Amino acid sequence: MDKLNSMRVVVAVADAGSLTDAAADLGTSLPTVVRVLAATEQHLGVRLFERTTRQVRITEEGRLFVEAGRRILNEVAEIEDSLQDRRTEPVGLLAITAPVLFGRLHVTPVLNAFLSRYRDVSARLILIDRVVDLVEEGIDVAVRIGHVTAPDLVVSTVGTVRRCLCASPALLEAMDSVDQPGDLHRAPFIRVMGLMPGNRLIFKSEDVAQGVELANVRMTTNQIDAAVMSCIDGLGVGMFLSYQIQEAVAAGKLRLILEAFEPEPLPVSLVYSPTKRVSARTRAFISWAKQHLSERLVPGMNRSANKSS
Repeated sequence: MDKLNSMRVVVAVADAGSLTDAAADLGTSLPTVVRVLAATEQHLGVRLFERTTRQVRITEEGRLFVEAGRRILNEVAEIEDSLQDRRTEPVGLLAITAPVLFGRLHVTPVLNAFLSRYRDVSARLILIDRVVDLVEEGIDVAVRIGHVTAPDLVVSTVGTVRRCLCASPALLEAMDSVDQPGDLHRAPFIRVMGLMPGNRLIFKSEDVAQGVELANVRMTTNQIDAAVMSCIDGLGVGMFLSYQIQEAVAAGKLRLILEAFEPEPLPVSLVYSPTKRVSARTRAFISWAKQHLSERLVPGMNRSANKSS
């Protein structure tokens, strides 16, 4: 007995509510449906439907069989679609979102290389510093920085970025030594709201968290560029993600401080929805980005690059 075909017939009868309509939905004959249904019931030793001349009524055993059969048929269909996708080159439009600066520095080069490899894929890249609803805005893959708690999404971490403290060389020369986190208590500070919800910094000292209240916050802003410029102009110390200040550090406009006490780095993750079957192009980009973003975010490279800059 073809068990998958039996499941298809039983599910079709349950959905259609009659043997005749089920036969029409399946594109087969009524005698075939009757024969398959009878053979299935005989094999199982139970009645799946109570049948009269006018209608069929599903039994409790039939309801259990249909529930399991529907799940199995859906899983088989997904596997078949996935294998068919693997036989074809990725094509179509890929929609991606990422934070603005990280997207410019890291996601765009990875995406450009992907598009060069897969000539039949095009992309819609949305660089925006807010969390985008993947389903509502038609996004295939989101690149997110920070801890993602979303049970309805698939989250794949590809690396981390550092949370760095920095200041201009001129400000550091004017200040007393900054060797310990407590030295920042009265130091002028530039606070970025997205990175610091309040005026308190949490440092890591020998795997023990140490908090420092900032008593001299000179500016609070939600704009990274404004905060970086204020630090470059010597108005205060600032905390940023490593990639946000890499150009300024490389140019000698900012200098990293208290590196041994930096807070735990933040994860960088690829986020996508499992509610719809992932297309071949999306699956190919996820695989590509896992490798190439990971290479760009190797901890040792990330740290040495910032130090050398």
